[in-house]
Amino acid sequence: MKKGTYEALATRRIHFGPGSLEKLADESHAAENVFLVTGRSLKEKTDLVRKVESLLGDRHSGTYAGMGQHTPTAAVKEAAGLAAGADLLVSFGGGSVIDGTKAVSRELGYVPQVAVPTTLSVAELAHLVGVTNEAGRKAGFVDRRAVPETIVYDPEVTLATPERLWLSTGIRALDHAVEGFLYGGPRPVTDVMTLEGASRLVRLLPESKADPEDVDVRGELQVAAWLSYFAPANTPMGLSHNLGKRLGASYGIPHGITSCLTLAPSLEAVRDSVDPDRWHRLSDALGGEPSERVRDLVERLGLPNRISDFEVPEGDLEEIAAEFEDKEADALTILKAAY
Repeated sequence: MKKGTYEALATRRIHFGPGSLEKLADESHAAENVFLVTGRSLKEKTDLVRKVESLLGDRHSGTYAGMGQHTPTAAVKEAAGLAAGADLLVSFGGGSVIDGTKAVSRELGYVPQVAVPTTLSVAELAHLVGVTNEAGRKAGFVDRRAVPETIVYDPEVTLATPERLWLSTGIRALDHAVEGFLYGGPRPVTDVMTLEGASRLVRLLPESKADPEDVDVRGELQVAAWLSYFAPANTPMGLSHNLGKRLGASYGIPHGITSCLTLAPSLEAVRDSVDPDRWHRLSDALGGEPSERVRDLVERLGLPNRISDFEVPEGDLEEIAAEFEDKEADALTILKAAY
């Protein structure tokens, strides 16, 4: 029996299933000043933001709808200024909105949060917060106090999420599951959860593409994403995830898409260096050789799989890889294979 350590984060309550958005009224009833953070598309292209504001009722004190992709530092500062005095923050959107709200909470002295995700990126479960500075580099932070205590997974609100965003963030969740399982040593509880999450994601993502209006499948995918990153306090990520952060921040590639580009070649690069038992267990969960299964899934979903499809000069690959120091050789191998 190997020994290890299990560390949980601050998440205390998760509501899930169709209609769970209504729980916002209960979650905010004790607050006096509830500030909502969301994105421009949800505000301008749907009536969902108005629905959230309505559920908050008289407690709703304001909305910031300018949190952009990769969570720009300027947007965090602007939102924090508008949210001053809030005693509850509600994030409504994808990973960038949720990370931005976590950063706002920290700026304001750790105001409590309720997260309502509309994608599968599972930023709501993480204490690693990605914020992009003015130079286009990730300049986030790690802070357990910034994690939302309450999460609302309502599949009905995801119906407005663009297909490519929905499916690609599912690959991001798969990235979390795969790398979280392969690295960091034994974690008896989370190992079971992440493998189950990975297995469900591989099965359910094609079903969701085939029938985008199936709310039940969407709800099952939300649970699968939750399992993929279950209690991630001491779950390290590998090169796929970390290369994705670099590519996303510097070249404006959505994080879901970066996992489509890097996960399969990352698995190829590390196959001979990871624990053989873990590799075989991962293969069983995915239903075949991991890199092949991931590559096939990305293609079946009609998602991009080449870095060269984006405005990333090939000459930049060596510079990016060099930032990974002792892992530079593997990083360059992955980048070239993905290009």
